[in-house]
Amino acid sequence: MGNIIDMASFEHLRRSNSDDRYTCPKTNVTFPHIYKVLVPDGDLVDDVPVFIGTYSTEYRLKEPSSLEQLPGFPPSTATKISTLDAADEIYLDVIHFTNKDKALGFRQACGHLGIEPEHVRSFKDQQGVFLLLRRADAPKKARHIIYRSTDVQYIQPLGCEMECEYVAAFNELGQIIPYGILDDSLCEE
Repeated sequence: MGNIIDMASFEHLRRSNSDDRYTCPKTNVTFPHIYKVLVPDGDLVDDVPVFIGTYSTEYRLKEPSSLEQLPGFPPSTATKISTLDAADEIYLDVIHFTNKDKALGFRQACGHLGIEPEHVRSFKDQQGVFLLLRRADAPKKARHIIYRSTDVQYIQPLGCEMECEYVAAFNELGQIIPYGILDDSLCEE
């Protein structure tokens, strides 16, 4: 991957869509809605699944299907979100891939790196494949939703085209913030 271009540095960047989806102004990729889903927890009693009265929270890029409903369990509830709660100790990475093979390889790499399968969700549409990662490995990034897309850009000083990653980070207030303050690996210039 080439340069990382922080979209917070673009003054004109604002969420202009009425549906709160983020559109990258450089790549024109519109990211799907994020859903916070409360899934009823169950346990096996005499080989029969039984609702135990608690719920797990999942984050997805599409609403749960009625086919996921188990008999005797309350339905899952889904809420569209554009921010995380101030008390959340996690962050979400939403990554766009134009190539489904790259997306599949990235998803497999997540498994090798120990990210649990239920913390990696995918969604495919005409723009490509989107992966949503639920992560808790960087305290500075907690409560942020980070959108990533890539595009080839001509870099004048190098005299060639290079694949660049465009990153936009939104805090719990829905404000875009400089990604560099969240990522210790980036060098400030």
